[in-house]
Amino acid sequence: MEQQKAEICPEADRIRKSGGRYRKILLAFLTALMLLAAAEVPAAAEPGGVFDEYGSLDEEERRELEQRTEEIYDRFQFETVFLISRNIGENRDYRQYAAEFMQEEDIGYGESRDGMCVFHQPDARNITIVFRGEAQKAFTDRIQNIILDNCTEKLREEDTYGAYCIILDDLEKGLSREASGKTIRPVDLSHTPVALEILKWILISFGAAAVPALFLTWYQRHRMITEVPQPNADAYTEESGFQCQEMRDMFVYRTVTRTRKPDEHEHHGGSSGSFTSGGESFSGSSRNY
Repeated sequence: MEQQKAEICPEADRIRKSGGRYRKILLAFLTALMLLAAAEVPAAAEPGGVFDEYGSLDEEERRELEQRTEEIYDRFQFETVFLISRNIGENRDYRQYAAEFMQEEDIGYGESRDGMCVFHQPDARNITIVFRGEAQKAFTDRIQNIILDNCTEKLREEDTYGAYCIILDDLEKGLSREASGKTIRPVDLSHTPVALEILKWILISFGAAAVPALFLTWYQRHRMITEVPQPNADAYTEESGFQCQEMRDMFVYRTVTRTRKPDEHEHHGGSSGSFTSGGESFSGSSRNY
């Protein structure tokens, strides 16, 4: 009996060890399948971002801008990207270049691809903003030019980060108006203090009322004068008196035609409006500073 048990135990050990090897092989196979599946799932792209090919921002400034673009993405479902590069050449259309970049990098939220690209070339001293998707209807050419007006002063002072923050401030104000179903007005993007803005409109209203009031006062005062000088000198001379006539030539008007000489750095300056890239509609404005 003991000899039979001894013969059975080695066989059981062999089966147990063989089963353990099979389990290890199966576990390794399942692990490989899980790793392969994880590798095939694409990583979620972070919304927005800063592509600083020029190196004009430090790490902290870059991180803060990326954080703000992510907040705008989450709050308004709108993707914003900054593209900072060296001069791409005077023969390139800056707005078209920014639009192609948005298409290549798939910049934009949702099916309508709502987004904005801020394309800055410090060497060319040019700033360009391009809108994609439904948002370009709300950010009209006039609003885009106001945004550029607000940020170019900082760019002239070489405050790149400050200029970018102004662009994001104006973008958030505009998106807030759009989200509430309201039209974006120029006053919404004004950086003038409210007190000064009110004072300005008071002075404008006072001036508009003062001009007609002064005119009416002058007219009424003029009507009270009954004796006025005669335009013809014959009224002061007798018929048989001495008469003298004088003739002279006088130019009534002249026409002056001036043709502005374009600045050598203004090849792409001031362009704005809608355009297409790859059959898709975009809207943008470009400004030299």
